[in-house]
Amino acid sequence: MIHNRPTTAAWRKSSFCNGADACVEITELADGNVLVRDSKSQDGPVLRFTKAEWAAFTAGVREGEFDLPLTGAPVVSAGDGSDGDGATRGAETVLADFGAGPVPA
Repeated sequence: MIHNRPTTAAWRKSSFCNGADACVEITELADGNVLVRDSKSQDGPVLRFTKAEWAAFTAGVREGEFDLPLTGAPVVSAGDGSDGDGATRGAETVLADFGAGPVPA
């Protein structure tokens, strides 16, 4: 859902952005909803997710459901953020930066 109300909440982005302007930022509202925006368009559209929707999304990220295959490379679905080179990209760390704790079973 698009969120049209202005917010004074503190926005944050992953430490993996390394100061880049082209990142996704999030903030959590008092009601538990999570807002997501493009850091290079801070006055642009803002998406709102319920706590349950955010938990489902971050669980999917942790499980590798949204991993994109490298061009010309076989799809690796290890679910660990690996791109096939045996090294983990740190999906758990990225999610921790966004306050995504463990998802209840």
